[in-house]
Amino acid sequence: MSKWVSRGIHIAITMLLLVMAVIQLNDPDPLYWVTVYSLVALTPALRIFHRSYNWLLNLTLGMVLAGLLMSAPGFIDYVHSRDFGSITGKMMAEKAYVEYAREFLGLVIAITCLAIYRYRQPQADRDSMS
Repeated sequence: MSKWVSRGIHIAITMLLLVMAVIQLNDPDPLYWVTVYSLVALTPALRIFHRSYNWLLNLTLGMVLAGLLMSAPGFIDYVHSRDFGSITGKMMAEKAYVEYAREFLGLVIAITCLAIYRYRQPQADRDSMS
């Protein structure tokens, strides 16, 4: 893959994650969500400049895993409800699982991004993570 295509992909992923962070500004608990998506966005942004910080990747991974654990019960309720169309609808008190499902799926995107960047790190960086 050419250097320019690779940078373009890193920029696109960074921008997607930053948009996800900005969308969270209207969330009832924006601090966690904006922080998580912004930290995940740093991973591809740093790769543009051929940098990677393992401690940052590990910290972010821990935050994402914590969020997945917290939102998993609500996501399970969403799956059991079989009301799959509700994920695009308005948040309603009687369907609190919708918010958890959205959070869970957003974090799945985040952890997928982190896993790909972790796997695609240069070997020397991966060795130093052990």
